[in-house]
Amino acid sequence: MSTPATPSLSFVPSPGDKSWGPEWVPLDAFREPTVVEELTQSAFIWDNFKVDVSLRIGNGDFSDAATSVCVLDFVLMLQGARVTLREDRLAVFELSDRQGEWRFTRDKELIGLRTRYATREGWHFRPAEGHCPASEFDSLVEQSLKDALALIFLRQPVTRRNPYLQALAGSGFDAA
Repeated sequence: MSTPATPSLSFVPSPGDKSWGPEWVPLDAFREPTVVEELTQSAFIWDNFKVDVSLRIGNGDFSDAATSVCVLDFVLMLQGARVTLREDRLAVFELSDRQGEWRFTRDKELIGLRTRYATREGWHFRPAEGHCPASEFDSLVEQSLKDALALIFLRQPVTRRNPYLQALAGSGFDAA
């Protein structure tokens, strides 16, 4: 196997997601308007700040499996995989709002990724497959949280007052 390319990850706000724009009105769990300080973690996992993800690991481009996904849901999935792979060789995760498996593997110091989707005929792998050194995957995951929060805070400065986002910004994944 040749030396894998350095992984890359970026987020672009999804068109049509009002949480990125000036017309955003935060909604509580009952879909009633609220102040941003009262939004809970679930508001950021399920409803707000959807992005189109560009993710490349090794020769694999996984962008088509992560369109219009809540940015913090995606980042927390990556962290879940990283933590699981410290002890296990396989970590399988789904994004909160859709079916489809993200299958992360660890072979010594190499992390692999493939994605699967469900059809009536069963599960099918997407063609993309990628590998990168575990240290580079760790760096990618750490940077993903910083980038996600920076994008949210840039586009909606009022979110800096949210206790959950403050905790993530201050303590990183320990606050998740």
